[in-house]
Order: sequence, then structure tokens, then C-alpha cells
Amino acid sequence: MPQDAERLAELARVLARDVRDLSDEELIEAARASGEITKLGPERTGRLLAELYGRDRLSWPRIAELVGLPMTTVYSWARPYLPPDPGEERSPRQGRTTS
Repeated sequence: MPQDAERLAELARVLARDVRDLSDEELIEAARASGEITKLGPERTGRLLAELYGRDRLSWPRIAELVGLPMTTVYSWARPYLPPDPGEERSPRQGRTTS
């Protein structure tokens, strides 16, 4: 994660400049880093949302309202990182078992 933080900080420094002042290499590296961050965004956000929900203080609708995303997006990003329900054989990611 520290390497990610450094990369984010560097990207922020580059993006704070006028794009017309950037070299071709800086534009390429910034576009590459931005694309990588975009691809990893739902995973990272999902982990954060799952942790927030797991603290049992906020409902899914309230979390969605607070973060400014649709509730279906919030839940679908968090779902892979939610622990199994107590007493359930399968995790929410795998779906519930039927008897």
C-alpha cells in the first residue's frame, strides 16, 4: 500500500500541473497510472465499504447516501469482501444455500 500511496501522490502532483506543460513521457505515465487506479477503484472501494458496513452502525441505504453512489453499486462492490452470514454455509458472494 505505501507504494500505491506514493504513486497516487505522484499522479496528483502531475495532474495539478497544466497538461500542456507535461512532456509526452509524463502524459503517458499519468494516463497509465490513472487507468490502473481506475481499474483497482472498485476493489479498493469495496473493501472500504465492506468494513464500514461490518461495523454495524450504518445500513446499506445510509452508506450509499453518505458516499454518493447508488446502493446497488455500493453493495455489489462490497459483496466480495463481506464475511459469511453466521450460520450460513456459503458467503454472500457465493449466494445462499437452499434446502
